[in-house]
Amino acid sequence: MNELELIVSLFPIVFMLHEFEEIIGFKTWVIKDGLWIAKKYPKVAKQISIYERLSVPAFALAVLEEFILIGIVTALALTLQWYSVWIAVFLGFSLHIFIHIGQWMMVRKYIPIIITSLLSLPYIFLGTHKIFSEFSLSMIITCFVIGTIVLIVNLRFVHKLALRYDKIRKK
Repeated sequence: MNELELIVSLFPIVFMLHEFEEIIGFKTWVIKDGLWIAKKYPKVAKQISIYERLSVPAFALAVLEEFILIGIVTALALTLQWYSVWIAVFLGFSLHIFIHIGQWMMVRKYIPIIITSLLSLPYIFLGTHKIFSEFSLSMIITCFVIGTIVLIVNLRFVHKLALRYDKIRKK
């Protein structure tokens, strides 16, 4: 296994370690700090209200959908060398991690995403370095744009899926 294949192979593990922190801590954190965050940052009040309504199983379902996608993308990269698809998803995840770090810096207290976000940084830096050393800048930029769009669209989809799951579960 070469270095790129190792980095690709580790992606689902790094993703899930990060998501475990979110699954375990998001509900308690939203209940404890959600109102304070919504008052301090009114632009995120709608997002906070969505998280307040979500159950932990619904949030875990959203994470499962993302994990399945990452697993498929990782398998395609390793078996068919479809690295462009993997790069798009990896860069989208990297952006996600940097957004979490920015959120933590704005809030200035523990958020149940920060420990694993910080622990993910060496992996992200290693992966990014490998990508920049093996692929063209135009391909990387294209993958980043596509990955960001896919990330946004998929986040909206999984939030709707999770909310729908909670409605069905409560019936």
